Amino acid sequence: MTQTNSPGGATIGAHLLRRLKELGCDHIFGIPGDFILPFFDQILASELELVSPCNEFNGGYAADAYARIRGIGAMAVTYGPGGMSMVNAVAGAYSENVPLVVISGGPETRDYLSPRLLHHVIEGKINATIDVFRPLTVCAEVISDPATAPARIDAALAQCIAHKLPIYLELPRDVQTAKIAAPAGALTPLRIESDDEALKKAVAHAAGMIRHCEHGVILPGHLVQRERLEAETIKLLHATGFAAASMVTGKADYLEHLPQSIGTYQGSGSPPAVREQVENADVILTLGLVESDFNLGGFTARLRDERMIRAGRDVVRVGETCFRGVRLAEFMRALIEALPQNNKPPVPMEKHFGHSARQPYTPRPDSPITTRRLFDRLAHFFRSGDIVTADASGLIETIFTEFPAGVRLIGQSYWASIGYGFAAGLGAAFAGGSGTRVVCVEGDGSFQMTAQELSTMVRYGRDVVVVVLNNKGYVTERVIHDGPYNNIQDWKYHRLAEVFGGAAGAEVFSEGDLEQALARANERRHPGPFVINVHLEPMDASEALKRMSDEMRARTA
Repeated sequence: MTQTNSPGGATIGAHLLRRLKELGCDHIFGIPGDFILPFFDQILASELELVSPCNEFNGGYAADAYARIRGIGAMAVTYGPGGMSMVNAVAGAYSENVPLVVISGGPETRDYLSPRLLHHVIEGKINATIDVFRPLTVCAEVISDPATAPARIDAALAQCIAHKLPIYLELPRDVQTAKIAAPAGALTPLRIESDDEALKKAVAHAAGMIRHCEHGVILPGHLVQRERLEAETIKLLHATGFAAASMVTGKADYLEHLPQSIGTYQGSGSPPAVREQVENADVILTLGLVESDFNLGGFTARLRDERMIRAGRDVVRVGETCFRGVRLAEFMRALIEALPQNNKPPVPMEKHFGHSARQPYTPRPDSPITTRRLFDRLAHFFRSGDIVTADASGLIETIFTEFPAGVRLIGQSYWASIGYGFAAGLGAAFAGGSGTRVVCVEGDGSFQMTAQELSTMVRYGRDVVVVVLNNKGYVTERVIHDGPYNNIQDWKYHRLAEVFGGAAGAEVFSEGDLEQALARANERRHPGPFVINVHLEPMDASEALKRMSDEMRARTA
C-alpha cells in the first residue's frame, strides 16, 4: 500500500478514526479508562461523536445495532475489565454476522515485552484478552508497531466488512498517539469472489428447478440484510412469482408489505396456512438462512431436500448437490439474470400474520390489556421510518406482526441474549439519524438487564418510545418451565426516566389507558425516552410464544 506523510504527522488513533468515518461511522460508543484515554482525546478532535453509555456491556449491544443499520459500528474500552465486559456482546455479533469493531486500550508496549504487575492485568497473562477474543472475532490483534500499524488496521477493517464479523484491536497506550505515515486513499476492500465454474453450475441447476416450478416460496434469512441484498431479494420475488415468508432470525421487514408476502414461517410455530404453503411448495429457495432451532421451530420444519435451493454465505446446495465457493450476492444477481423476465404484475397472496394494521382495531376502554390486544394495537402504531427493537417475548410477538413499508426490526433472535433489545435501541437512536423514531418493545426481565441506558437516552435527547411488557418476570421461561426463579421485582417502569432527568411515562392497565399512552407518545415534542409500563398477567404469553415454547418444552422433557 502506498504510504505518504500527512501534514503535521497523523497518529495511529487518528488514522483508525478516519477509517471508521469513511466506512459509515458518525458515532463511536465508549467507556473511558486510563489505558484508552489518549484515544478518547483523539475522538473528541475527530469527526466522530463520542457516545458514552453506562457500561461496556450495554455499549457493545448499542454498537452492534448501530452496525446492523449503518454497516459498521464501534465501541472503545479500556484494557482488562473493559474488554472482558464486552465478551457477550461480541459473541452475539459473531453469531449473527455483525461487523462490530472493538477498540481496547492496553498497557505500554514495554509491558507486553517485560510485564509489570499492573492493575487490570492478570498476572503472567497479559495476552488474556487477545486469547479470549480470538475465537469470537475474525481478527484479534495487538497493534504495537507504529511502522506496520496502518496496514494492519486497514487489513483488520477490511476483514470486518468483507466477512461481516467483529474484530478486536488492542492499542497499547503509548502507541495510540504515535506518529505514522498514513496510507493514501480510501481503504482497499477485501474482495472474496466466487468460483466461476461453481457459480455457473449452481445458477443453471437452480434456474432449471425454478422454471419447472408451479408453486414456490422464498425464505430470506438474516444474511440478506447484512449483505444489503434486500433489493435483489425483491427482484427474485418478482422474477419467480414465488411467495415469501419472514423468518424468526432475519425478519424480512423490507418485503412484508408486498403482495407475495404470506406471513412468518417457523415450522410448527407457524400459522397453519403459512406452514402448509411453505412445506408443500414445489421449490423452496432459502437466501442466507441459518437453519437453527429457533428458525425451524425446534427442528419441526418439514423441508424436503430434493425441493430445496439453499443459498448460503459461500455455499449453494441445489437438492443434494453442493456447490462450494459460491458467494450469496453473486449467486442472487446471476440467478436474476438467468431467469426469464417477468412482466406480469405480482399475484396477491393471502397474508397470515398474528397482528396486522389491515385488521381493524377498536379499543374497549374498560377491558384489561392483554398481550394479544397490545400487539394488535401496536401493529397500527408502527409507522414508516420507525426502527423497532425488541427482546425475548416482545421480539417473538413482533416477528409475527406485519410491518408496513419502511419499518426496520433490530433483534437478536439467534444468540438470543436478553437485555439486547433495549441497549440496541440506544444504538438505533444514533444510527437512524435525525427524525427517526425508535420503538423498543421489551419484556420486563429483559429491560431490567440494560434499563440504565434510559440515562444515556435522556443525556443525548434521543426520541425513543419504550413499551415494557410487565408480567413481573421471565414469561418466556415460565411457559417453558415455571418456577419461583422466573419472578422479578416489579419496578415502576413509567417513573424511571424521571430518575435520570427525563419526563414521566405512562402506566397501562386497560385498553383505554393504552390509547392515552400511545397518544401521548405521538404528541410529545420534547426529546428523550417515553416509557409505557404495560401491566399484564404473569402467564399472559402470546400464541406465537406458546407454540414455540411447546416445542422447546418437549425437547427438554
